[in-house]
Amino acid sequence: MELLHTEVDLKIWRIITPDAHVPARVVRYLMGSIGYEMYRAAVQDHAYWRLYYREALAGHSVPGVIDHLYLAEIDGQFAARLWFAYSTRTGRGNFGNVFTEPEFRRRGLMNTLLQYCVEDFQASPARMLCCSSGSKYAVKSYCRQGFKLIFPGETGPLCLSKSDFYREAAEAYGSLEPLTLRPGVLADQFECDKFLFYLPEMYGQEFNRRTGPAARISDYRTAFQEVISGNAVLQVAETSRGDIAGYAFAVREYNQNCMDYVIHPKADNADAAALLRSTAAEFSRQFQCQPLLYVKAGIQAREALAQDAGMVNVGGVPGECTVYRLP
Repeated sequence: MELLHTEVDLKIWRIITPDAHVPARVVRYLMGSIGYEMYRAAVQDHAYWRLYYREALAGHSVPGVIDHLYLAEIDGQFAARLWFAYSTRTGRGNFGNVFTEPEFRRRGLMNTLLQYCVEDFQASPARMLCCSSGSKYAVKSYCRQGFKLIFPGETGPLCLSKSDFYREAAEAYGSLEPLTLRPGVLADQFECDKFLFYLPEMYGQEFNRRTGPAARISDYRTAFQEVISGNAVLQVAETSRGDIAGYAFAVREYNQNCMDYVIHPKADNADAAALLRSTAAEFSRQFQCQPLLYVKAGIQAREALAQDAGMVNVGGVPGECTVYRLP
């Protein structure tokens, strides 16, 4: 933990994992701060961030991930924070978990943290950081520091890049060779949750929308936390270049096991079907039961892929969704 800046009542701290000297008071703050205005609406996401920080600060994210965490402290009390991390394999990363405690707002703390964050990104091996914001004020602040909106508008996905988001995307997904399946690792979150998901052919598309119990698993990072907790199986489909073209997960729910996936639309149907089939089979091997795939009514691409994977229709709600599983 490194002190970057100090004034009469203000200190700015930086933590880069793996760090063996994270004070207990930092861990307590990150475990306890909600970081959201509406606790009930965000309690699940908060729980996953707590688990992420617990693992990262303990050094469990190594190898493959470098985390940067920035904290503002006023009169001995932590007042604001933000984070970025990236994969050492691809150089792609995410930016987020931006929050100022309510009693310390309107003091410019986030702008100060952001300046240190961007400086460290530029000096690091990371190639890009992606994030998303629905706040016009936040977007303007990010853009002043070099972020660019990926799509036209005033809010939405953004990227801070040393190259160009669309150039990287064209190089990664211009053509998809036969894909290789492997277990997902923590570093895959950066491509699965941001880089891959923000492609124009992926972002906001109906075929990537989940329904049923699997909709609770909002992204790859959430699915990976379930793997850490011993409740899930997670596999990725990787190109020969090492770019992630999709992933699938299967998770033990309270009383109903479920699965879902994200896949690039240019992926070969046989590869995509193999990803579903392999994930379901591995879940069955580990937990001695089959997960269910819920397909929202009217999404023909998902219906076809489930059938290509050898899954059978086992019910559903007419006009709402169809439920599939391996026989």
